[in-house]
Amino acid sequence: MPIDVNTIRPQIYVMLIRALSLRALVVLLAMLLTPAMSRANLIDEIVIIKGSDNAYFDETIATLARHVEQIVRIRIVQQANLALEFNNHPDHSLFIAFGPSAVAAVKQFDQRAPLISAYLTHEQYRELAIDDQFAVLLDQPMQRYLAFCKLLLNAASIGVISDHGIDTDSPSDTSLGLVVNQYRVDTANKLLPVLRELLQANDALLMLPRQSIYNQDSLKGVLLTSYRKRKPAISYSPAHVRSGALASIYSSPIDIGRHLALIVKQRLMQPGGVAPAYEFARYYSITSNRRIAQALAIELPDESDLRAQLDRIQP
Repeated sequence: MPIDVNTIRPQIYVMLIRALSLRALVVLLAMLLTPAMSRANLIDEIVIIKGSDNAYFDETIATLARHVEQIVRIRIVQQANLALEFNNHPDHSLFIAFGPSAVAAVKQFDQRAPLISAYLTHEQYRELAIDDQFAVLLDQPMQRYLAFCKLLLNAASIGVISDHGIDTDSPSDTSLGLVVNQYRVDTANKLLPVLRELLQANDALLMLPRQSIYNQDSLKGVLLTSYRKRKPAISYSPAHVRSGALASIYSSPIDIGRHLALIVKQRLMQPGGVAPAYEFARYYSITSNRRIAQALAIELPDESDLRAQLDRIQP
């Protein structure tokens, strides 16, 4: 029996219209049923809160902007203007706070504001009690500190001073062939006597980011004692190297900007993703004091070789 094409064609049209209508209905229902998932997590802009004006913050912001300004708007707000900002900011802003005071200020105005904290040490992070928000820390991973000491000095042992002990998630030192001895300061054990004991028993002092220990009042005495005992101090701060430490591994403003750009891109791609409470520094810089190295008869390795070896050791 011959097929009447003119009869079938309208039926096909009807089937197509029904299929398209069903597809449109599904899309419409998805949009109506998931507004919180689709809109509440969107990020329209990045609002950077500066605790103060300094060149370090500006360099970090410039680095961040180079990486993300093509995909998201960036605004900079001074901490002093934060009250006005929270009265007028869009619902879909992601805040990045630079420094402890800016972080505390954001949390004071809005506990639920989506926040990335930067320019914080792990010590400051704990003091602020912001474990419900994400932070990019100034601290390097402990494994990177230890590997730096081993590769720089070929040390057999290093000493670390703390007022609360090394973090429990610090990796074992046995894989590097390096013994890490911990020393504690408190009301009964003052810093300089503890330091002398450490230097007597170890090849070097590893200074971790502890403002409660290494500060304006104590730094000169620590570095001078280290020099007199002819035992190098390895620090977390390039400023300490200029003051007499042998070397430092640290996060530069550019390093921090690159790290923040990585996190921002992740947030833009997965707005509702679950992030850890904090990350140690992903990127790092190195500086050394060749005058101190010469005085202590230490031959420093080539920096490019040192970096290549460090990069092979995953923190």
